[in-house]
Amino acid sequence: MKKWFSLLLVFMAVLTALPGTAMAKLPYMTAYYDPNQLSWFRIQPIYSPAGAFSADFGEPADLHVADDDRVYVADKKKDRIAVLSRYGKLLRIIGDAEGSGKLSGPEGVFVTPGNEVYVADSGNQRIAVFDENGRFRREYQKPDTPLLGSEHFVPVKLVVDRRGVMYIELNSSYQGLLRLNPKGEFMGYFGANKADQSMLNWLKKLVLNKEQMSKEKGALPKPITNVALDRDGFLYTATAGGEGKGAIRKLNAGGVDGFKNKTLENGHGIVDVAIDPEGFLYNVDLDSMRINIYDRSGQAMFEFGDVDKETQQYGVLGFPTGIGIDSQHAIWISDSATNTVHKYVRTAFGSSVLQALGLYADGKYEESKPYWEAVYARNDMYNGTFQGLGKVYLHEDRNDEALSYMKAAFDTDGYSKAFWQIRMDWLQRHFVALVTSLIALLLAVYFGRRAVRAYLVRHPFPVSWKDPLAYIRNLGYVLIHPYEGFYKIKEARIPAWITLFLLCLVIGIKLCRVYLTGFLFHPVDLSEVNLVKELALFALPWVTWIIANYLVCSIKDGEGRFREVIQGSVYALSPYVFFSVPTILLSNIASLDEAVIIHALNVVMTVWLLAMFIVMTQVIHNFEFLETLKNSAISVFTILTIWLFGFIVFGLSYNLYDFFYELYKEVNIH
Repeated sequence: MKKWFSLLLVFMAVLTALPGTAMAKLPYMTAYYDPNQLSWFRIQPIYSPAGAFSADFGEPADLHVADDDRVYVADKKKDRIAVLSRYGKLLRIIGDAEGSGKLSGPEGVFVTPGNEVYVADSGNQRIAVFDENGRFRREYQKPDTPLLGSEHFVPVKLVVDRRGVMYIELNSSYQGLLRLNPKGEFMGYFGANKADQSMLNWLKKLVLNKEQMSKEKGALPKPITNVALDRDGFLYTATAGGEGKGAIRKLNAGGVDGFKNKTLENGHGIVDVAIDPEGFLYNVDLDSMRINIYDRSGQAMFEFGDVDKETQQYGVLGFPTGIGIDSQHAIWISDSATNTVHKYVRTAFGSSVLQALGLYADGKYEESKPYWEAVYARNDMYNGTFQGLGKVYLHEDRNDEALSYMKAAFDTDGYSKAFWQIRMDWLQRHFVALVTSLIALLLAVYFGRRAVRAYLVRHPFPVSWKDPLAYIRNLGYVLIHPYEGFYKIKEARIPAWITLFLLCLVIGIKLCRVYLTGFLFHPVDLSEVNLVKELALFALPWVTWIIANYLVCSIKDGEGRFREVIQGSVYALSPYVFFSVPTILLSNIASLDEAVIIHALNVVMTVWLLAMFIVMTQVIHNFEFLETLKNSAISVFTILTIWLFGFIVFGLSYNLYDFFYELYKEVNIH
């Protein structure tokens, strides 16, 4: 027995000593942005950490990846530029111990295609230039021009274009980038941000006179945070703040912003921007704490990574200060909190999806197909795959498949193109049958109406049906003759079940608009529709209108009773009923090229609805027209007041419930 027990102990010891299965999980999440749904969705990693390199940095303040993939890091604290290989190995130190080549607190670095190294030597208030071997060549100090006045020349970031013109960001300067030619002569400022005009400034201009305004401090533009240059010569400025508005601007030689000051997703806390060979943009953002990737138009595509000042975790940034992209699409980020340079490389999935997106952006749909298929094999839930393959199938005239994929991607533009082609093919094959069917339908309606009328003459409805049918028909009559129709409603005592029936008809029409409207004009996943929310949002304005209208008009000596206000408000919805039917039908046969028809019908319906409610108020309460307009406006204000009060009550009630619930949990626990 002891022998078997000893063998068992040995066996357990061996099992314990065996290595376990390694589970590699990245310390951050990755997500893609769907512009059709305006939402972020999680996805598998597209970039993974490939190293955190240190060359005994003191404070890496910026980095630049040269054309030969060498990484130049401005080390502010140690007064030097460290040059790393593509593998993170220290190759060279730039910056002399003494003399003209001695640096002082450099905060920016740029390397030209000719491997000249330009350094924003902030402490020495100059631009220092070194050759590829690190030998000092020349310097540019503050240009001698009265246009700069007393402004301090403290360069912090810079780029140099193919002509040798320097675009320099000065410390906290709101005037834009300072330009110097190769001789060091001042060429003016370039690419300044626009000053934000707040509501307060607008009110000041409205209230204050010229003398008072002259004493006010004007709104200043935000200073540029960083600057980058692409291979085509476009300058990209990064500006933090403004909730992402103008966070990245793409400036041509004339200073015109190709992005038109667009609002950037995850751009509020932007630190730096870089551009890869395909023209995709990369930034690192301290507000969202993510590394972000954008397409050539500045549309968000992916986000990943994490920022934590207290981090000791591999792959997590501490305080990023600069970003660069090498020719292999690796991302390099300088980090002054961990005093390292992080490197991220594309995963197999990331390589496939970004390659597919690059070819897709170039219009090379056939070439992108195998990459999209590789992406689909790894993730069949990524909407970009459906959009990409849909474009491929559209190009191949496989319109039925394109339609399906575009719908899955919620791409209404692509869906419309495929639908238009399918509709054209169908019309060419069935035109004669369609015309014949339409003629037959018109004849059936014409003769059917006559036959029904003749039948009703011989077999009339019971007398008890006369008034209910008249009340129901009045829904159509009030649409064309609102004044006469509402007078009939005011003088009649309509049974409650008729009012309820008409209200149910309106709700039924609402359900039809939700579930039967064509995808192009209602691009949602019907399985995810929150029906209760849809009906609540539809009914809430109508219910609060009834309450507000009755209360306001009662105070203003209106003659309408509460029952009459309810009845009139139901009949006032007649445009919604009669316009919705053709709108729903047309939405299923129209493409986006004919969208103006649908939009026109909706605009006419909305205007008609407003007119109906105004006429209803005038007739039911026996007001003059101007008095009706005034009381209607007061009713709208009352509606907003009711909503605000309801919101406050709901918020307080929820807080009270939360308080008692937490108290209940505390009592149960202790």
